[in-house]
Amino acid sequence: MSERYWIGGFFVDVSRNQITHNKQAQTLPPKALAVLTYLAEHQGQVVSQDDLLSHVWRGTVVSPNTLQRCIAQLRKAFGDDGKAQGFIKTHAKKGYSLETDIRWEDALSDAASYPASEIAAPTVAAPEALTPENTTPETTTLSAAKTRKRTFLWRSIIAFSFIIVVVAAVMLFPASSSKSVLQITDIRLLTSTDNRELASTYSPDGQYIVFQRFPEVMCQSHLWAKHIDSQREYQLTQTLGSYGSLSFSQDGKTLTFIKENNCTAPVEQKTCFHLQSLDFASAIAAPQTPSTLMECKNTQIRSPIWTSDDTIALMQRTQGRWQLISYTVSQDKSTPLYDIENGNIVSFDFAPLDKIIAITSVHDDGLLYIEKLDMNGELVSSHPIDFEGVIPQYSYIYPNFSPIQEHLIFSTGKQLFTVDFDGSIQRISLPLTDAMGTPLFHPFEKKMLAIKGHYDSDIVSVDLHQFSEPLLTQDNGNKNENANNADKSIAYHTIVRTMLEENRAQYQPHGSLIAFSSEGDGTSQVWTMDTAQHPTSLSGESTQFSRFPTNIYVHDILWAQDGNSVLINASSQLTQRYLDGTEDNYTLGYPVRSLFHWDSEQRTVVGNILHQGVLKFVSIDLGTGEFSTLLNREVTWSAKTDSKTLVFTDHLGRFWKAGNIENEIISKLEHQGSDKHFVVKGETIYGVNDAFQLWRYSLTDDTFNILGQLPDTVDYITDINDHAILLTLRVAARKNVVELSYE
Repeated sequence: MSERYWIGGFFVDVSRNQITHNKQAQTLPPKALAVLTYLAEHQGQVVSQDDLLSHVWRGTVVSPNTLQRCIAQLRKAFGDDGKAQGFIKTHAKKGYSLETDIRWEDALSDAASYPASEIAAPTVAAPEALTPENTTPETTTLSAAKTRKRTFLWRSIIAFSFIIVVVAAVMLFPASSSKSVLQITDIRLLTSTDNRELASTYSPDGQYIVFQRFPEVMCQSHLWAKHIDSQREYQLTQTLGSYGSLSFSQDGKTLTFIKENNCTAPVEQKTCFHLQSLDFASAIAAPQTPSTLMECKNTQIRSPIWTSDDTIALMQRTQGRWQLISYTVSQDKSTPLYDIENGNIVSFDFAPLDKIIAITSVHDDGLLYIEKLDMNGELVSSHPIDFEGVIPQYSYIYPNFSPIQEHLIFSTGKQLFTVDFDGSIQRISLPLTDAMGTPLFHPFEKKMLAIKGHYDSDIVSVDLHQFSEPLLTQDNGNKNENANNADKSIAYHTIVRTMLEENRAQYQPHGSLIAFSSEGDGTSQVWTMDTAQHPTSLSGESTQFSRFPTNIYVHDILWAQDGNSVLINASSQLTQRYLDGTEDNYTLGYPVRSLFHWDSEQRTVVGNILHQGVLKFVSIDLGTGEFSTLLNREVTWSAKTDSKTLVFTDHLGRFWKAGNIENEIISKLEHQGSDKHFVVKGETIYGVNDAFQLWRYSLTDDTFNILGQLPDTVDYITDINDHAILLTLRVAARKNVVELSYE
């Protein structure tokens, strides 16, 4: 069978991986064209998924989602949105068929002598057309005149139609390139407390909002409801908990969410996840204890959304990959709905009226895609998101459906945008002085909820001299020997203080500077402070060191060994900035999600990267961009000792020491790991456990000490030198629920 053929007005050239229409060529993946060719060879017949998979991917095991993505790519090339299905038709639970007529090249004369871009579609003779057998000079002249007249008439009609379309577009969509698709007209506070409120949603009748409220600076919350008209508030839960996003059943009777608890006997993970629910009417009358629908001890779950009266869609993470599953409440059973081979799902939302699911996902090319699914998890469309240089290349977005047809809305924290299913984004005109989360729309009014506010953390210093006296050690499992130190309060003093977030402080080698991240000017930047001039003052002068644009976020900071430059992980891309103001940017071809260690002399770094949709712990050669895998999974934190021993913690909070043959667990540090990170000085590890106790452990003589008690507002331990430890201390997290009106 020929590799060149016609499908309607589209010319397919498999040898060039192209589909050409109206002299416009599109390049498609070879597998997508192989699927198309197989369907063309069976034109009009229903070809099963199994047949397509076994033929196109012969000898290779792939998921049906790979085939669905090829179908979506083909439909895009044909200009088919997947609803009309004029070219490729989906037959539920059966397969696909190609419904358009096929004309193979070997049936066309002289087609092979022309390039694909110049081949016109074969035409069928009109009834009045003249054939060579009955053509005379008179009829030839008459035919030419008629042809010229007919051509002029059609060109006139086309030109006039084009003018009408342009005029109509200008009248209907004036200055569309400069005007936002959605205009915010008003913002008002729905909550205004000294607490932190998160995860708001409307009840289906629009009368209530439901949200989390965190007392003071605690990490656990209650669930609350507020009647919008009466402004009366109701506490829904009896006990504090770590709750996730909230979702109402479609009848408004049941509120569903994910609650996290520490696992009593962890096997695969430190935290267990529970899909829970509350009877909303009962909880309004009096606080309730949630009921558990599903418990996960070896996988993670998040983002539940009701898709019918009996089913909940949610994301589940297994072996480092997130997939979309459907949970049936009456059967207490979950089934896979959609996953991505060599990729990962980032977020999803559900449109109940249109019965479609929107997904953002990262693929094996490292790009973020916007995808549309039907209720059965069938892929309808898939397009990479074009961030147009406004948003960093490797950013994740978490869009929600909006009232604008085929558009979703998302926030970068600094700005609001819409994204459509073609992957195009557009800015919403709304200046933000505080960070704002992605809005969620009112069920029927032109309003939407968002979380607005700021996070306030300071950088504090803990003097090491207060630990110079001999300390009791934990030995041979006798954990009571540190009891005298467990209640000892540790003294600290603030060295960097503003009303916004400061974090990631790092001492300069061979110098007196501290580099840290701050949002003091409204954007995420690296700043420096000279501790030689202000060693203990609250009013020391800070200098802005970086000039990143809005929507860039500083994740990690590391000093070079000579103290003359800083390596910055900003929105998963690496920049080396020197004290003289010059900088080098590293284009690696993959996102760096965490940066732990930098050997500036050898030009290598250790960190977590995202590769084919999965986080991996790797060592990167900055000269070549190549990486070597240390672990085929992410680690929570890592550092190197002076002897180059690599130490890291896993998702269970266990400490490991890398070895030449195999990694070795550090048994003395059992139960000492936390999300507060750790630092290394020489061959000694310093860390903060879940009880907010500062400890140290010597790799040289295997001794462990509890140094004392820190306040429970410690976020992270970030660096250490010969004299002090740097910590990030949480001061306030002012977040309120706001309602935005729009037109």
